[in-house]
Amino acid sequence: MTKQMRTLDLETEFKRLEDLIAKSETFFLAGHLNPDGDTIGSMLAIATVLKRLGKKVFLFSQDPVPGNLLFLPHVRGIRSRLPSGSFDAAILLECSTPERGGNLEPVLKRSGTVVNIDHHKTSEFYGDINIVEPHSSSTAEIVYRLFYNMNVNLARREATCLYTGIVTDTGRFHFPATSPRTLEIASRLLETGFKFSRINDLLYSTKASESLKILGRALESLEMKAGGKLAVMTLKASDFKDFGARSEHSESVINYGLMPPGVKAAVMFREEAERVSVTFRSRGHLDVSAVAKSFGGGGHRNASGCRMKGGLPAAREKVLSVLTRLLA
Repeated sequence: MTKQMRTLDLETEFKRLEDLIAKSETFFLAGHLNPDGDTIGSMLAIATVLKRLGKKVFLFSQDPVPGNLLFLPHVRGIRSRLPSGSFDAAILLECSTPERGGNLEPVLKRSGTVVNIDHHKTSEFYGDINIVEPHSSSTAEIVYRLFYNMNVNLARREATCLYTGIVTDTGRFHFPATSPRTLEIASRLLETGFKFSRINDLLYSTKASESLKILGRALESLEMKAGGKLAVMTLKASDFKDFGARSEHSESVINYGLMPPGVKAAVMFREEAERVSVTFRSRGHLDVSAVAKSFGGGGHRNASGCRMKGGLPAAREKVLSVLTRLLA
């Protein structure tokens, strides 16, 4: 398939979504498990625009919204229990598969049209409408494009949500997926006049004490493997219990694994009830999304993750075997 054909197909999908929004009245919106700034920001931005258009919207996240995102407008309207009744449309944000959003099947069966909006190259085209753009820095960037096509005049609250999605998923415009278009969109969002410096302060200069303690425990666990090219960190369930911490308090810890000179990839294992969450980061052309996908996960070339059933020792052995071969 040529680049021109892919672009044409994407534009067709955008138009189909615009038509769906125009004719539909009720919407179910959901993001992925362990939600981040991109999935929550994108969800809230779409919700506020839909409400401005007179639509009824139900917002869902199976896992709690992280504490550092509770400043976002209308964030407390997100529910953790699935609704009853049917919907004209269900929009899934940053979910490479429906299961990435949790147990959504009961609602999806009661929704007239399922929409998949994602920027991960591992995304499966499971929706009736699929807007998947791996070259976008974030789902928020794709949502901005939707609003632009719809001639929506963004309010400050929507710009706040989209900026949060973009700035968190680009690592403050640090990750390779950041493009000139990304920076142009951020510039346009800033023109609405929202207090971006306050958002940056809340996201990056404010940390709960539990987060700092979990970071310290993760750094204590740091191991260097594959001749110094692989950094490994491990967080046990007991670590979180010791500090009264939750999974959200380990957000962004993985990024510290890439700091030692010579490291090409970093992996963090987080022990949970009956499963292990595995987060990957890499530099350059090293594709850790392929590793994540081999264990049922997905993501980007340089940032991805998966969840594995079973115990921590087995998960470590399986993943490290693959990574050390990849880095050999």
